[in-house]
Amino acid sequence: MITEAMWDQVNNISMIANVLLNAVLVSVFYIPFLRRRVRTVILGVVYAGVMSILYFVPVNFSGVTAYALGCSAVCIASVFVERVNAPQKMFLSMTMYLLLWISMELAVLPWNLISSVTFMNPKVTGDLQQIMLYGLAQAIHAVIRCAVLSFGIHLIKVIYKRKKELMEWRELAFLSTTYIAIIASYWICTFMEEAFEKAAGDYFGHRYPVYHGICAVFGVIAFLAMMAVIYFYHKIKASEEEVLQNSLIHSQIDELSGHVHSMEKVYSDFRGIRHDINNHIMVLGNLIKENNSDQALQYLNDWSEDFHTVDINAKTGNPVTDIVISEKRRQAEDAGIRFVDDFHYPEEGKVESIDVGVILNNALSNAIRAAEGQDNPFVEIKSWRSGDMFMVQVRNSFSGVLWISDEDGLVRTSKPDFDKHGYGLKNMRRIAEKYFGTTQLEQEDDTVIFTAMMVI
Repeated sequence: MITEAMWDQVNNISMIANVLLNAVLVSVFYIPFLRRRVRTVILGVVYAGVMSILYFVPVNFSGVTAYALGCSAVCIASVFVERVNAPQKMFLSMTMYLLLWISMELAVLPWNLISSVTFMNPKVTGDLQQIMLYGLAQAIHAVIRCAVLSFGIHLIKVIYKRKKELMEWRELAFLSTTYIAIIASYWICTFMEEAFEKAAGDYFGHRYPVYHGICAVFGVIAFLAMMAVIYFYHKIKASEEEVLQNSLIHSQIDELSGHVHSMEKVYSDFRGIRHDINNHIMVLGNLIKENNSDQALQYLNDWSEDFHTVDINAKTGNPVTDIVISEKRRQAEDAGIRFVDDFHYPEEGKVESIDVGVILNNALSNAIRAAEGQDNPFVEIKSWRSGDMFMVQVRNSFSGVLWISDEDGLVRTSKPDFDKHGYGLKNMRRIAEKYFGTTQLEQEDDTVIFTAMMVI
């Protein structure tokens, strides 16, 4: 009885240790995907709690079911602690489920060797010695399994580059197709194995030792399939992003070029009007001398209608940036936002006005959109030189909390069409990098600060 109780105790300790180690690795797996580490700790605790309950309840759960319930609980908890990007969290839970299964299958391979040199060694005599060696064998097995699991987690993290990017439901459906096929195959194999054991009264692996090797090969193939799915998903996303970025830049350049051409036409019209102004003054003078004030007023009104309304109030030193800032000032003031302009185009240096215009257009549009609806809304823009560095800074009021990615310093959005958002920030960074600079986005209390740095 004492010996049997000791065997049970070693088994319980081994199982709890495995659960805790898995919980730690689950927590580590989620670190780059959540904003705060304390939330990953919560997920580890949830996993450990659920798996411990399933182990001690008087109901026999297979490993397939237990891992599925544990990972489902982690998925629900991850959505609860950070209520954004639910599709990605579902995908991560399926990924973790497959990693747990694959590590378990691969760790089974050396078990026969480990057991044969420890507690199953014919030279081992005595129950106590055998129990102690059994505990050692379980510890070695756990280390191997954790090493395999850690390696798998590391590779997934390396290949999964867009860790903080929001995932759409359609993308989840695309990614999970391969996962579901792998999981279904795993469940079918497990069902057939358990059915054989019940019918034959013998463990399938004992009857056919090659079975463990087949399962291990299947696990490796499944892992490679997971890696391929994630890799090609990111390649497709990168390709789509590049197309959208180029399209956005071209549309903005076309828009700015249209503004410039319009202003050139206005100025050309002004030059034409200047040649006729003496005739207009003479006509008005004659009408006034003849006391035809009504006709003079009508003539003046008709003449004024021929003028284009020009509202270029910014004096930056460059026509492109004049137009952009004047237009953004008008938009801000129409929205009741205080607009402060201290931008000056660099007198020296090699920088294209269209590039600066794209940065100003994007940065001010984002600032105006963020400041709308705020208390005492404001948008401020300024520029300065520091040696060869040209700095552009836009500040705006915003009382919310920005979700700024730790990976690239860009803002993530939860808007339904988020795949079309964020490219403005990336385009501004790409333009700044064209001039060996960069961009920075930060929040100080209720103020968002965007800074672009360019070497000119």
